[in-house]
Amino acid sequence: MFARHKNKPAPADEISFLASRATAAPAAEPVAVEEPAPRAAAPAPSGGFLLERNKPSVISEGFSLVGDISADGVLHVEGEVRGTVKTQVVNIGPNGSVDGEISCQQLHIKGCFVGQADCDELLIAGKARVNGRVTYRTLSVQRGADIDGSLVRVE
Repeated sequence: MFARHKNKPAPADEISFLASRATAAPAAEPVAVEEPAPRAAAPAPSGGFLLERNKPSVISEGFSLVGDISADGVLHVEGEVRGTVKTQVVNIGPNGSVDGEISCQQLHIKGCFVGQADCDELLIAGKARVNGRVTYRTLSVQRGADIDGSLVRVE
């Protein structure tokens, strides 16, 4: 039922078990098998675990999420999100869309955004579509962006 592939090595505990059952050849000097220590994850303030802070959370193309997202770090959206997003950085990729509310420090829109957003830094790419109200402190809009709604600068 279960077969080991010839090119995959056996785990260390299986090797020690098999070595203890071998009786045909005299025992050679024991060889220490070192396994890499598991990488400990740092506990997150909210009780979850963060593997690495600099890696973004990704909503991939073809994936649709309905609900609220609250996190530290970066959220990259290539799929579809409907709901409330609260994080440090939100990147809406060229194939991504967000319909709802966003609260973040940096909002980069290359795809589609519909709703209300509050951010410090707003970047709208040339092929982006924005429909709604966005408040910002610094703004960059590339030629060709489709904006239907209001962009409001706050101090």
